[in-house]
Amino acid sequence: MLGQITEIDKLILLYKYETQGTLETESVLDISDEEARFIRTSGEYILWEAGKRDFDYPEMANSHWLETTYRGQAAKLDCLRTRDAVLCPLFLRDQFYGEWHIHNGFLRMSIESAHHHIELFSVANYDSNIHPILLFKDKELVGSANITLMV
Repeated sequence: MLGQITEIDKLILLYKYETQGTLETESVLDISDEEARFIRTSGEYILWEAGKRDFDYPEMANSHWLETTYRGQAAKLDCLRTRDAVLCPLFLRDQFYGEWHIHNGFLRMSIESAHHHIELFSVANYDSNIHPILLFKDKELVGSANITLMV
């Protein structure tokens, strides 16, 4: 459940996604505080975290992104100055609307579809315009993807 996953849990999930190339959603739900401390104090995690930075409003306002999943699904994501967000899956005529905001430097989006509530969580990379995201549908973690700034 989304309410049970903390920001620390989300960072550990993003770390696993970027360093191991996979995301096992069940593992973070069962992670103990001791295991989380062990992961967060490992040298590899510290190096990974050092490569991260905060998102900021000027970067996000009026920006256009390509979201890609490991399954090959893609969508265009528009972040407007008004903090509104528009998600347009490629090859579909649907558009989904929501909002984006930055909290503690993390990008968070909330998007509504006809049948689902979708939430995205991301941390920015220093050296790239490609950033990892976690995907939640109806408060359940369903996977991960990347967003790439389109310039």
